[in-house]
Amino acid sequence: MGIRRRTFIGGLGAGVVALGITECGVCANGFNGLNGFNGLNGANGLNGINGTNGVNGLNGELPAVGERYPGWKPGELDIHFIQTGVGEQTFFIFPDGTTMLLDCGDFYWEKWVDHTIPRRPSSERLGGEWVSRYVQRLISQRTIDYFLLSHWHGDHCGNPKRRHKKLADGREVCGIALFAEDFGIRHYFDHQWPRAGVYKYGVDEDGLKMVHEMIPILQKRCGMEPHSFKVGALNQIALLHDAEGQYAKSFSIRNLFANAVYWDGKDGTLDYAPEYIKRNPKTKGGVNENSLSAGIRIHYGPFTAYFGGDIDYPDFEARLGPIVGPVDVCKTNHHACPSSMGAPFCAAVRAQAYMTSVWSPSQINSANLPHMTSRELYPGDRIVMLGNLPEMRRAHYADRPFMKDILPAQGHSVFKVAPGGKTFDAFVLTDTDESMRILYARRFTSGANAKVKV
Repeated sequence: MGIRRRTFIGGLGAGVVALGITECGVCANGFNGLNGFNGLNGANGLNGINGTNGVNGLNGELPAVGERYPGWKPGELDIHFIQTGVGEQTFFIFPDGTTMLLDCGDFYWEKWVDHTIPRRPSSERLGGEWVSRYVQRLISQRTIDYFLLSHWHGDHCGNPKRRHKKLADGREVCGIALFAEDFGIRHYFDHQWPRAGVYKYGVDEDGLKMVHEMIPILQKRCGMEPHSFKVGALNQIALLHDAEGQYAKSFSIRNLFANAVYWDGKDGTLDYAPEYIKRNPKTKGGVNENSLSAGIRIHYGPFTAYFGGDIDYPDFEARLGPIVGPVDVCKTNHHACPSSMGAPFCAAVRAQAYMTSVWSPSQINSANLPHMTSRELYPGDRIVMLGNLPEMRRAHYADRPFMKDILPAQGHSVFKVAPGGKTFDAFVLTDTDESMRILYARRFTSGANAKVKV
């Protein structure tokens, strides 16, 4: 598919490596959103990523609450589920230093934003800018290897009609297009490329237009290569910096589904769109954009994680559960809205940690939290990381049994998987400032819930 592999170079900090990968030529105006920001190597110690506390981590004791997040080291898999209050985005650093951003939203629904769901760290900047600043605290280069967009909704790609920043070239941008003013992107995927807008039903036309204006600009600016997301493929998204090295046999990514087509678990694919259209005649031949989301499963040794965008149609989700299979970390489908995370799906994935991005109080509900926390569906310990728990919901559900599995700590959900994948640490980092301060830390054994009998 034409993906070029590059050699990892690296090395800053005590016990931590900053990813020093050759730039792909982001032009000077690509940094206009962050002038004056001290970043990873700043003398003010804002980040603490390169500080002496970097010696803590999976090869030693668990970093303590109150410490700064220790940063990535070669051999670790880092997963950062970044909270902004206006969108969903996940940043990955793979064991060889390959980087990927999955989604980058900017969606301002006036009914909720700043009233019950605060913007994080503040309303001073747009969501895409906050994501950029967060990533700059993790890596030193200004290029990421992959961007994957799950579907055409503003809380995943940005909606410039609601709120935007106007660039010198006249474009009105937010979300991923604003992030891309600070970072080059080597490889681009979305759930439909190059056939955007298939099954048009509930598409965010403004976000789609913004991203499609961005693509040729990045192709010219930094040589970005767009690719068609191949359902069922293994390692289409691959390690790029040590592809044939020590992690090649233990690390993999499976493309599970996209555009209502899903992997059959063997060598083929199945198209759910005809069944969806039959069951939903009101859509007049369309499929809801949420159910067109792209989904992936990441393996690192015995560790497994799942990310499925906004899949939510109950029958479709139930079919996908066995394809996903048992995982350690599960990003909730469709922000855990009532139409998602059904009992069959939760019983199939058997996660030790569920995480979700919340920008509406309705995304915290009693329709599916009992499924995620039920010991009848599957035994074993688990945590639910909501990122934001409005007081109105905390008080309403205070006496419900599922609350015992919901972490009281709120902020960025971060997972650090040990070299080889046998254990992983779950963290909550403060999202009210940029200090990367740890609010919660716990170590897990990978695969624990997959081994217990139901």
